[in-house]
Amino acid sequence: MENEINEEDLANQIEETDLDDVEIDDEHEAYDNSDVIFTQHKGSVFVVNVDPKFGKYAVSGGEDDTAFVWEIKSGDVMFQCEGYTDSVTCARFNHDSTMVAVGDMAGNVKVWNLESKQVVWSFETSDLEWLLWHPGAPVLLAGTHDGECWMWKIPSGDCKTFPSPGSSCNCGVILPGGKLACFGYADGSTRVIELKTGEVQSTLAKGQKSHPSCVNHLASDNDGHIVLAGCVNGMVKLINATTGKVIQVSSSYTVIDEKSDEEIENSVECVGFSSMLPLAASASLNNKLTIWDLKSSKPRHKCPHPAGVSVMSWNNRGSSIYTGCLDGVCRLWGARGGEVEDTFVGHQGEIYDIAVTSNDDYFLSASADGSVRVYATSHDGTT
Repeated sequence: MENEINEEDLANQIEETDLDDVEIDDEHEAYDNSDVIFTQHKGSVFVVNVDPKFGKYAVSGGEDDTAFVWEIKSGDVMFQCEGYTDSVTCARFNHDSTMVAVGDMAGNVKVWNLESKQVVWSFETSDLEWLLWHPGAPVLLAGTHDGECWMWKIPSGDCKTFPSPGSSCNCGVILPGGKLACFGYADGSTRVIELKTGEVQSTLAKGQKSHPSCVNHLASDNDGHIVLAGCVNGMVKLINATTGKVIQVSSSYTVIDEKSDEEIENSVECVGFSSMLPLAASASLNNKLTIWDLKSSKPRHKCPHPAGVSVMSWNNRGSSIYTGCLDGVCRLWGARGGEVEDTFVGHQGEIYDIAVTSNDDYFLSASADGSVRVYATSHDGTT
């Protein structure tokens, strides 16, 4: 994606795929191929995360204002994370699987020590949008609805804030190397900030070929040079992290007016780069997973779903992509061929979040039906 694209010419570059003849096997309602079903939650489960070091533990949080840390293979509860006043929407293990951070929508954030099963630090922000651990240090970042970004050293609580541009901070990603982070905002702007000094390295401001609508999700390539951004209006953009310049604007969706009632149906909910192949992917409520060829700047595959795709994740080898769909089914797609390699069924409600263990042995999905399901996988893409 080397040539800068004029956003006004975007509609002329969109290539639509005729999906009328594509058939999807949806004979999934009669059976359940999960290995473990976690049913401790009382209400929808909004978030699930797995520990990165051991791949043994999961944390899940939901509508019942609580989170559980539990064993993936057995479903046995290790401990319950209590003391929240709103739905738990953020839960993540730190890099060495010694702590787990859990936050609710109201901004109550607590960090629990896995060995002692006790709270080692807590804080109250404004309405919470996301939580993110640093990949190599006991440092926790958060974004809030009022637009501020927080960074704490855990458990000391040493704090730094990065000011708001005037709109909600919807997402963030730490760039490889751990010194810079990129934040995405509801006004369509992005900022790359040096974490140590708080200095803004680059800005994509609204009005400067920015995203016409809010940024939903961010991902970084392996080198930290390029940031991929997915937006509510269906746009997918590549941004130079050093300059803040948009180097590619793409969409496999219908371009619509921002105020249209159809906007939410095109929303790009999740984006990500392959760790191995020159490919990226985006998941949309427009019923598609799109696999992008980074060399040609065009869609390589458009993978249709029966309903909106709420979440996606590359496997750790970068060869396949897991998707969670609003039809309650999760699927595994081959990145090279764009074909369904596996289907994960059993949920009776929409899929809100998914997680994959670091060895690709287990895949987890959280659903509106109040459960988290665990699927044991094999490396050839079969269960």
